Amino acid sequence: WNHRATNMRSEWKQQHGFTLLEVLIALAVLAIAMLAVIGTAGSSTRVASELRDKTLANWVAMNELTTLRVASTWPALGKQDDDAEMGGRKWHWQANVTATSDPDLLRIDIDVSDATQKDQVITSLTGFLGRPMPNVPVQGAGGPPLPPHPPKGG
Repeated sequence: WNHRATNMRSEWKQQHGFTLLEVLIALAVLAIAMLAVIGTAGSSTRVASELRDKTLANWVAMNELTTLRVASTWPALGKQDDDAEMGGRKWHWQANVTATSDPDLLRIDIDVSDATQKDQVITSLTGFLGRPMPNVPVQGAGGPPLPPHPPKGG
């Protein structure tokens, strides 16, 4: 009987393959790893979307600040707002123009949000605007030519 049990054990050890328990453990480990990969991919997608939104909103704010800077007149103090399109989306911006301690300088705070969610500000930008100079001619616009640069190396 002892000899027969030894033969059965050696036959059992010679069989190749995995037991059901080993397969289930391997599947559990694989499932946990896949959940981690899927979670990371979802997080990366969300972060990329937020970065795109912040970038586009910042461009809207910079465009509005630039529009105020190149205008021929100073903007009125107080709040102004409007919608703008950027990146195939509609954005809402609100500019708050305030005086500073320098009478020739204004502070402009611009908040930008998605046009459908105006109460959720995506980005804010602060800039300053100097008083426009009174009709100072520049080269190319009828003004005197600029002096030539000194020669290099001399």
